[in-house]
Amino acid sequence: MKIVLANCIGIDRNGWYIIPYASRWTTSARSYSDAFTYYPRDLAYLSSLLKCQTDHNITFIDGCFQRYDMNVYLEALLHHQPDWLVMESSSRTFLDDIWIAKNLKQRCGTKIIMTGQHPTAFPGEVANESDLVIEGDFILPVLRYFQDGNLNPTRKIISYSSSNLIDVNTLPFPEDTDISRYDYAEKGDPICQYKEIQFYASRGCPFQCQYCVASNCYFGKPVWQKRNIENIISEMGYLYQKYPKLEGLFFDDEIHNADIRFNKKLARAIIDAGFQNYHYNAMCAYHTFDTESLELMKSAGYYLLRIGIETASSSVAEKLNLGKKHNPEKLGIMLETAKKTGLLVYGTFMIGCPDSTHNDDLKTIELMHQLISTGLLFDCQISICTPQPGTPLYYDVLKHNLLDNHDWYAYDGGTDVVVSSPNYPAEEILKMREKALISYDTARKTNACDSFEKNLRMSSKKLKETPEKILIFRSSRSWHLELSLEGIKNTYPSANIFMFCHSHLIKDYKHKFPWLSFIPYPQTGFINQEYIDSELQQK
Repeated sequence: MKIVLANCIGIDRNGWYIIPYASRWTTSARSYSDAFTYYPRDLAYLSSLLKCQTDHNITFIDGCFQRYDMNVYLEALLHHQPDWLVMESSSRTFLDDIWIAKNLKQRCGTKIIMTGQHPTAFPGEVANESDLVIEGDFILPVLRYFQDGNLNPTRKIISYSSSNLIDVNTLPFPEDTDISRYDYAEKGDPICQYKEIQFYASRGCPFQCQYCVASNCYFGKPVWQKRNIENIISEMGYLYQKYPKLEGLFFDDEIHNADIRFNKKLARAIIDAGFQNYHYNAMCAYHTFDTESLELMKSAGYYLLRIGIETASSSVAEKLNLGKKHNPEKLGIMLETAKKTGLLVYGTFMIGCPDSTHNDDLKTIELMHQLISTGLLFDCQISICTPQPGTPLYYDVLKHNLLDNHDWYAYDGGTDVVVSSPNYPAEEILKMREKALISYDTARKTNACDSFEKNLRMSSKKLKETPEKILIFRSSRSWHLELSLEGIKNTYPSANIFMFCHSHLIKDYKHKFPWLSFIPYPQTGFINQEYIDSELQQK
């Protein structure tokens, strides 16, 4: 029997490029054909299990990585003529995902299993459009289902049960044949500074934050399992041997350091295995770190820690059920120690949380600005708090009539606000996000100014001739562009400097840089070669 496992859509019907964070949430980018995407962890583990423990013909297709739109994805699936399709879907991509599944069923009779955050949140509705819905952690239920042999289900929904949670130490290494794990490193998360394969040393989280998809939708409760360290080291060795160009690993666990004793043992094991010359970064919580763990991890090759800060407001943190993960004193100690140790730290923040106020978010922005401008944070993410269906936060805003937008395309945490209240309406939250991004640019510019000018001077010495014309592409944040423009003008005062710039932003740069000439780019979103016509290329 042919079974195809499929990740979500790659380009939605509106032309947005999809970026799903495994077991977390899904975001998107416009006109960004080269956008990275994350390795689909749970489907990848399921693929390996089905290949190992059943006799079925298993194929894994990641249309998100391939950047398939609905029609191209459908044709790719039709090529395989599968008996069954197992598809993982989020609210952000559901309308496109289910269109593909339904058309596949109509065209070749494929039976459909829908899994993931959105089917877990709305199992009854999704069951009306598919053959089977599996709630929560779907790996073990799907395996059992295809091992059972009774493939004509009398029930349409396999409900969440803690007995369906798979033991992390029974998992094989995830899929690395139908899809290559290294391919995701080649087009990697831009926060990664090296070619790093996404890797998992643990599974789940001992916390249950109100907004968290992993703890609430997938695992259904606070649960954290650590892998056997010998097995981790074995997988690391396998990857380093298979991919000689691999430079390190991104530990994309829900929380890499839930038990700091585990991290100390793992760091020592990495050193003992001789893998400390590779580079590692990890998703962490800041409150468990101590000096010994940070120093050990640095010695083992860790260079970057990603931590959730989320808010500067204790009342908002309490509402979100952050618990021990919100501790301003420990945050300060951890950041200072990490800086002394030589570890970079990346922080995540949220704007517009339910029950947050204008002043709460201003405090969060001030904290972010302070931490970046002083170099305690190397970079950060500023997202719009978006209650994902299936989480307590979603049901809470629904109950209190604060949900302002039911369009699933808006649930990406980066472009739209779906929560609104009389005291803090959606349009004010959007303005606050813009304020946060401006503050971010100012902080990055303050922190990077000296090192940027030094690097520019060193780079300019490599040029054999002084350039007469210089073309700059507006393909970075404002702080970076402003430093570039100022530095280049100071270095090459007689050169004619042009910028290929989005049309609607030219007036902002004209005011700051009156000596700058412009070539207008007529589209919005990321600069994309597909939209540069021959006339524009001549310019």
